[in-house]
Amino acid sequence: MKVKKMMEKLKYIVLAFTILLLFTGCNSNNKDIENGTATKQSQTQENSTNGEMVKQKTEQVYASVEGKKISQEEMDYECFRVKVQNTLANTAEQNSCPSEKTLISQIVELKAVDYLAKESSVSATREEVQQRLDKFKNEVASNAVFQDMIASFGAEKFWKFEEQRYYTIINAEKVKEKLFEEQKQKQSYLDDRALKLSAQQSFDDLIVEAVGQVDTTIFYH
Repeated sequence: MKVKKMMEKLKYIVLAFTILLLFTGCNSNNKDIENGTATKQSQTQENSTNGEMVKQKTEQVYASVEGKKISQEEMDYECFRVKVQNTLANTAEQNSCPSEKTLISQIVELKAVDYLAKESSVSATREEVQQRLDKFKNEVASNAVFQDMIASFGAEKFWKFEEQRYYTIINAEKVKEKLFEEQKQKQSYLDDRALKLSAQQSFDDLIVEAVGQVDTTIFYH
């Protein structure tokens, strides 16, 4: 009975980590985005008092989306999220991370979801996000594997990024709900299942368009 309950919890956690893929699965037809190279070089200052050299940490920039940089920290989070998902699902790729190109593409698609939500005049509220986030935290509170992994990454940093992820998840849901209602008005003869499939297809098409519309520059390293 305990094993069954544990498996149910693991399934829930994996579902929570993969739910966004239902909305924004990678599309091979996405438009190519301009390549380039951009790195903020390390700066070195000499301490005139003791002669020591002080080196400032290099900040790696992977892309710019609507003027906002995709930093190393965000890339680390996306990689870590995949590792957690694989570990909880007990897959062979538990310690592997998607390629840099794949991670960047995923992040750009997530930004495109938020862009599409803004264009559709819908938006997740802070209350909605907090409610969903609290529910997820309660579900994983007793999972030692999950908690150990989060602690190793940095709990505060993880939940900060996770909060933003829930904004995007709820934004995606709201856009789909709006599309569903529009499809229902146009094709009232269809049942809910068919309408949901139609709304999903419209959503996928709009995400492809949004990826092409957002002001994006990618710097592959």
